Amino acid sequence: MEMGTFKLTDASTWTDIRSRDGTKLFCRQWRIGSAARGSILLVPGLGEQSGRYLHVGDFFRQAGFEVIAIDLRGHGRSAGPRGYVERYGDFLDDARAAISLAKAHPLLVLGHSFGGQLALALASRKEPNIAGYITSAPWLGLTSPPAAWLVGLGALSNIFVPKHRFATGLESKAMSTDQAHLDSLADLDLDHCWITARAYFEITAEARRLLKHPSANAPVLIAHGDVDQVTSTEAARAFFKVLKAPAKELKIYQGYLHELHNEIGRERVLQDYLDWIEKVVFAVKTG
Repeated sequence: MEMGTFKLTDASTWTDIRSRDGTKLFCRQWRIGSAARGSILLVPGLGEQSGRYLHVGDFFRQAGFEVIAIDLRGHGRSAGPRGYVERYGDFLDDARAAISLAKAHPLLVLGHSFGGQLALALASRKEPNIAGYITSAPWLGLTSPPAAWLVGLGALSNIFVPKHRFATGLESKAMSTDQAHLDSLADLDLDHCWITARAYFEITAEARRLLKHPSANAPVLIAHGDVDQVTSTEAARAFFKVLKAPAKELKIYQGYLHELHNEIGRERVLQDYLDWIEKVVFAVKTG
C-alpha cells in the first residue's frame, strides 16, 4: 500500500430500499442481532454519503447498537438527480424508509448538517417511536449566506429550471483539521459540491419553519463547533434557547470545525454522544 492511500475498512452490509415514491435508496447496516441495545440511524449532510460514516457506524456497533446509514436521494449510491429534491417531504420519506429497517429499540436519529436539520424536522413532526435526536452542526442558518443577487438568481432558477446547480464553494479544509482522516473515508468520488435551486429553497424554507416552531417530541442533543465555517453556531444557540423538548442539551466544541465526527478530537465527540444516550435516553426509558 502506497503512502497516503489508507482507507477505512467497511464492516457494514449493503442493502437497497425504496422510498414512498419508489426511489431506490442505498443503506449501510451494522447488525448485531438480538443482543442489540437499540438502533441508530445516521443521516449525512448535503453532498455527502454514508461512506463518510464508517468509523461512526463501527463506534456505535462496538457500543452495542445496530446502525443504519442512509444515502438520501440524489446522494451517494442512491437514485435521483444529484443534489435535487422535488419537495422537502421526499427527504422525510427517505428517512422514514430507513427508519423502517430498525429492528432493535430504542431508536435514535443522528444527523449531520442538513441531516441534522432533517432529524429536527422529524422531531418537530412528532415522528413516532424515536427515543432521541442527536444533531451535529444542524443547518438552521449558514455562517456565510449567499449574496442577495445569487439568491435572486436561484429564485428564478427554482421557477424555470429547478434542477440548475449552484456550487456550494465548500472545501475539505472547512470540514475538519484532519485531512488524512478525511482522505481515508469511503466513496469520496460520490460526494458533490453543489446544490440545486429547488433543494436550496426547500431546505432554507424548512430551516425557517424550525426556527419559527422549535419543538421536538423526544430528547435532543445539539452539538456544534465554535469555529464552524459552514452552518451557524449562533443559529443553533438561538434555536436551542427556545426549543421545547422533553430534554435538551447543547454542546459547543472549542476549536472544532464543521464535521465534529471527523475532527482530530472525534473520539471525544462520539463518546459524548454515547454518554448522552446513556444519561438521557436510557434514563427516560427506565425511569
